[in-house]
Amino acid sequence: MNEFVSFDDLTAEALDAADDRIAEINRQLAAARAGEQSPETALSEIRGLANSLKGVGQTYGISVLRVLSHRLEDYLAEVKDLSDAVLDDVQVFADRTAEALETHLKASAEEIAQFVRRLPAKGSAGFEVSDVRVRDIEVMLVMEPSTATRFVTRELQECGYRMTNVWSTIDAFQLVPHIRPDLVIVSNVMRDLTGVDFCCAIKAMPSTKDTLVALLTSESRDNVAFKALPEGVPVLSKSSRFGDDVTRVFSDLGLL
Repeated sequence: MNEFVSFDDLTAEALDAADDRIAEINRQLAAARAGEQSPETALSEIRGLANSLKGVGQTYGISVLRVLSHRLEDYLAEVKDLSDAVLDDVQVFADRTAEALETHLKASAEEIAQFVRRLPAKGSAGFEVSDVRVRDIEVMLVMEPSTATRFVTRELQECGYRMTNVWSTIDAFQLVPHIRPDLVIVSNVMRDLTGVDFCCAIKAMPSTKDTLVALLTSESRDNVAFKALPEGVPVLSKSSRFGDDVTRVFSDLGLL
């Protein structure tokens, strides 16, 4: 017969696993700063540790760990090298995650959202976020990886918005209540649910009904499927009109 494992035992196991990974991130950062580890190797190791931390959060149902590690993984996605600025930012991620596990293991959705706002804004290839006035406005882009995704992310980052990229609508459903973005932009073409279905579901759930959401599409605004969009959900064109649409929609939503 299997021995009963208590909730406290599982929690201790999860914390030990998370602490080990955070300690290894700190070790990689120190080694990179001291020149004892190549930047390429350290970056690869830290990316793997961020993914492993997210797995621990998912396995043990620790929302704050899952959300913060997703943000670290997202931050690192387009990092090309471990500059001093990146090393400093990753250190903040490690410190904030350790702090959250020590004092906010069972954090509420609102507390997790506050932790997220204290994390560094991610950069993008080709420019430094430090060159842009970063607004305290969180935008979640739900869109599969592609050239178009990189373009949309870059355009919004250059406007100063704090970006989170999520590759699936299922993951977005789990993250939206905890990150509490000021706006969710979802591509209409997604594997799990169409963008229209996602918008309808977000607006129907009590915990997310007040979340601002916009649909991103390359199709005509007259598409009959868009008639199902909840009232007040705007459409952004994935075309040369994108910049104009962002100005119009963000102004209407009070996010400029």
